[in-house]
Amino acid sequence: MTNTASANFGWEVAGGKKAAKKTEPKTKDKKDVPKIDILPPIQTSSTIYDLIRESDDEEINNNKSVKSAKAVVTTKMDSPKKTTRKEPKESLNLVNTSMVSVQKKKQSPKQVPKNTDQELESALKDLKLDEFEKQLSQLESLFPNNNLVINENLIAFLNKKLEPIPEIDPNPCQEQFYPISMMEKSVLKFLNVQLTKLNKNDADKLFEFCLNNLFFDNQKIPSNHGNKIAFQLISKLNPNLSINLEKFNEKINANRHRHQRLLIALWALGQFGYYNLESGLKIWFDSMLAQLNTKGCANFIIFYLNNLLEHHKIAPKSKIHIKIDQYDKIYELVNDKNLNLSKEAAQKLKNSFDLLRNIFKQDVVRESSYFEALLHRLPAEKCPRQDDIMELLLDCLLKNKDSLLKWKQCYSKNLAQSVLLLEEVSTKHFKELKSLKYTRDTFKYFDEQTTHLMSKLNISNKDVHTKAHHFARSKSNKANSETDLLKKFNHLVKSINQTHYKKSSLGQMVFKTFFYSILAVSLFFYWDANYNKSIYTNSVQKQLRKYGLLDHTLKVINSVKQLIYSVQKTLSYYIPIWQRKFRETVIPLTERALKTSKEYGTLVWVKSEPYRDLIVQYTNEGVKYVEDNYPFVLKNLNSCGQLALDYIITVSNFVAYYLFSSIDYVGVNLMGLKRGELENVIFDGFRFILDKIADLLIQVANYINKL
Repeated sequence: MTNTASANFGWEVAGGKKAAKKTEPKTKDKKDVPKIDILPPIQTSSTIYDLIRESDDEEINNNKSVKSAKAVVTTKMDSPKKTTRKEPKESLNLVNTSMVSVQKKKQSPKQVPKNTDQELESALKDLKLDEFEKQLSQLESLFPNNNLVINENLIAFLNKKLEPIPEIDPNPCQEQFYPISMMEKSVLKFLNVQLTKLNKNDADKLFEFCLNNLFFDNQKIPSNHGNKIAFQLISKLNPNLSINLEKFNEKINANRHRHQRLLIALWALGQFGYYNLESGLKIWFDSMLAQLNTKGCANFIIFYLNNLLEHHKIAPKSKIHIKIDQYDKIYELVNDKNLNLSKEAAQKLKNSFDLLRNIFKQDVVRESSYFEALLHRLPAEKCPRQDDIMELLLDCLLKNKDSLLKWKQCYSKNLAQSVLLLEEVSTKHFKELKSLKYTRDTFKYFDEQTTHLMSKLNISNKDVHTKAHHFARSKSNKANSETDLLKKFNHLVKSINQTHYKKSSLGQMVFKTFFYSILAVSLFFYWDANYNKSIYTNSVQKQLRKYGLLDHTLKVINSVKQLIYSVQKTLSYYIPIWQRKFRETVIPLTERALKTSKEYGTLVWVKSEPYRDLIVQYTNEGVKYVEDNYPFVLKNLNSCGQLALDYIITVSNFVAYYLFSSIDYVGVNLMGLKRGELENVIFDGFRFILDKIADLLIQVANYINKL
């Protein structure tokens, strides 16, 4: 069985018979074999490879000399001498198969490019109102009472009408309201009417719809002119629309690789700024500034800020609220050395920064709430940033008295910055600071608080030094740096108080007042005797002689001179003796009295500080006002003083005339005396008083001589 089975299969078995030869099957005729070119192609769905097939079919149709392919291909070897170099065919890129790339390949190289701006302007002017009205009627029948869907479809219809025109990048040098300003007026009015039917919520959704269309990856939409017009209309009709900037930033950050579409999105968001300046600045700082390093966006972002300020006609004295974080951002931007900008854009940025800095400076002076934030930002190292913040702090401190109160509240939290500010103030600007209302109280508060803290720190440092572990060196070094700053601050405050706020007693104030009044009177008579030909002295003597008081007055003056000479002689003898006794006995007793007098004098001085500050402030303002507006007054000050003295003399004569008239009236009409009798009685009283004063001074001089 095995042999026969193996024989049937053509196997050779050991010990058996030889297997029969295998017979080959019969082959079919060549006519029955199907050919490749006769079989129809396999039907497939439309894919990107249809584009490849279309290009291949065009090459086959153009090449008529090529015969159809056969099943059996015969190869012929040409001699190397007869071979000619063929031009390489254009390679087909299987990746870049978009409609735009295929259209570019089909264009002839000799085609002249058209002006896209002019083409867009002509297309906008050729828009027909009938087509939009017809579209509106169809949409109202399909979506009744749904204004959002109707407007979305109208915008899509407008975008489709403007699709053939290539995309145009936003140009900062263009008009702010381009391309809406070039649109057909009837169509523009029609779209305005339709968009006004939207509420705020629907307008926000329409803006988001246009933004999504902008970033929608559809190759059949090469341009977005209709969406641009929609952005401009939405911002015009809803200038206070609350755009969710966080969501917008996420959207553009996800599409940062699409530079052209991102630039259009920033341009669309910036349209709100032309109708609302506050929204425009917020958009620039929160959204645009983050995209400054994106390709092709830097110049547009810088020019937008400059155009925004020029559009709203912002001046250095304009009232705009700028946050301190926003000021920090633009300051860092201006001082960024790695920023690549054109010369024109760099100049625009500098001009915008100068304008915003002046406005921010006014806000700092107007509101004292900025002081603490600026003090916290003051760097410890010398740099341009330190100079900038120091200038702002000084303006806030010197022009707003409430900033001193803010400094009292926050100096302990910012001790290093307070030391720098105090050094700058004490060396350059203390005269201006001293004229403010709360300056003395502020420095007194600093002195008391820092002295109290110093005493506490010294006690705690001794206790900690004995118990501290050797691993705690970093903490101790940090504490030592803080104590050093506190010591330095305390030293500066005490030096300022000692030099500018010396305590004076009530006796010193009275003595100074008496001394300066006597000095002024003596200088007046000296001037009158040497430069005025003794006019006022002679007039006084004449009046005294008239009333018979000259001799008595001269007697008093001579007695005063004798008294002064005798006092001088006595003091020259007794002063050394009194000085020794004074050191031994009087000083211990007077120290107590001086302490009490100092307390009361300080109290009076402190209580009168607001009034004195007001007097000094108004005096300085008045002098400055006169110097600025009436410079001729200073030139004629001498003549004005002379005129004032003449008026005083005239008034005194007027008062004396009526005084004597009243005396005569009382003496004649009421008392029945003769004219001049009551006047003589009064003058006799004056003579008696002067004689008694002279006798008293003579007795005092004689007593001093006896000593």
